[in-house]
Amino acid sequence: MLKSENRLRKRKEFAYLYNHGTAKHTANLTLVYIPTKHRTLKVGFSIAKKIGKAHTRNLIKRRLRAIMREEVYRLPDNYNVVIIAKAGVDSLSFDELKSQLKVLLKKSELGYVDSSNI
Repeated sequence: MLKSENRLRKRKEFAYLYNHGTAKHTANLTLVYIPTKHRTLKVGFSIAKKIGKAHTRNLIKRRLRAIMREEVYRLPDNYNVVIIAKAGVDSLSFDELKSQLKVLLKKSELGYVDSSNI
């Protein structure tokens, strides 16, 4: 589970990100981010109902949270980030999902550095 100071929860914050943020895409994920005045990085997750039933959506959210818990320390503060799951994400394994999320973080201008390749 992400720490409470790293969680994006309010509907107003999600809506602002969708309308004003910068988006980067992979085949199964979208990353929307925006610089903010807050001191800590905040991350939110969005999984649409067309992905599957509740247990499938919850599984994807748990996996994304677990991946981000490890990667949040490699990202800079002063950003709000939303990770949006697209159709087909339910067929990915944990490792495939992790690699797609890392590719997405590298594509963004967040300054992410993958330490596993160093």
